[in-house]
Amino acid sequence: MPRLKPVTDRKPAFAAFIGLLAIYSTTLAPTVTFWDSGEFLAAIHSLGIPHPPGTPLYVLTANVWAHILSPVLGFARSVNLLSAVSAAAGCALFANLLARWTRDPYSGFAAAICAGATSSLWMSATETEVYAPAFFVSALLIWIANEFLETRSNRYLLLLVYVAALGWALHLTAL
Repeated sequence: MPRLKPVTDRKPAFAAFIGLLAIYSTTLAPTVTFWDSGEFLAAIHSLGIPHPPGTPLYVLTANVWAHILSPVLGFARSVNLLSAVSAAAGCALFANLLARWTRDPYSGFAAAICAGATSSLWMSATETEVYAPAFFVSALLIWIANEFLETRSNRYLLLLVYVAALGWALHLTAL
């Protein structure tokens, strides 16, 4: 199979990231939402263990993130913003991939916006929940695998294994 020259235009990914982050930030939950949000916020604040299977990397990452942003945004809103940034970044990675695969930056941007506007991703992106960071890690794994296939560089293969191992500590859905 002949190798395609990669599209180096990152504008679709950047535009998708900025657009989705603006939408998610506008609709961000200001405090605790239903289901697991309160449990996660308590675990993040106390560095505790939420329900099985546990999410140690998420708890640690969100704790550090919240310590940096909570003086400005408040604890719950800052952790909710982590979900928004994660979901927007995951969609940006998919925008980059689709723009490269189709050789059309507009289709990459459109696909990322459509994916980011689905109700399940949008809900996960606006509350304290582990699914948006897991979505980002999944998108990152696909992006790294594509880089390996295009370059055949062992450094991408090693990075793929490393991020996959981190994904297990984040949430099992990242695998």
